Amino acid sequence: MIMGPLLTIVHVLAAVLLLGPVTVAVSQFQVQALKAHEGDTAAGGAARVLYRITQTYGMLSLLVPLVGFAIMFTGNYWHEGRFHTSLLLSIIGWALLLFVIMPRQKTMMGTLRLLPEDELTHDFQVADWKKAKSQLAMFGGTFSLLWVVTAILMMLPRIMGQFARVATSTSEKRHARTHARFLTQMRGI
Repeated sequence: MIMGPLLTIVHVLAAVLLLGPVTVAVSQFQVQALKAHEGDTAAGGAARVLYRITQTYGMLSLLVPLVGFAIMFTGNYWHEGRFHTSLLLSIIGWALLLFVIMPRQKTMMGTLRLLPEDELTHDFQVADWKKAKSQLAMFGGTFSLLWVVTAILMMLPRIMGQFARVATSTSEKRHARTHARFLTQMRGI
């Protein structure tokens, strides 16, 4: 019985600690890479750090959907479509990161000659830097949006439960005030 809550803790911590840095890195990398292309050496250093964050934390972030899938076996989660949708969105997000964002970042880094020598396996080329920046920003934004939607889906019942409690509480208070007014009016008759 302790496995479910333990996996949930690992899942949430992995999402926060691994996806947070990746989301920031994919949103900032292309800005710094373009500045580096234009001659800003400090931006080159920033691009290198953001690239490494994306590479390292991006690979480790696979833990999030894997643990999420494992959680499905610890309780009665198979009947809730939000969990299936969340898993699907997180797999799409991770695939977008692995097969689109990371290779494009690597191409930019290779063109800038900022990759380690052992990774400079061929001649990297970026034909249009502004277009490459825009496309990478679009894919990074899509990646981030997928994770935001996934987080909302995971939290939706709790959020809706809070709204229901507030609405019920407000309704009960309103009913009590109306009842008190009615009793006051009845006493006056």
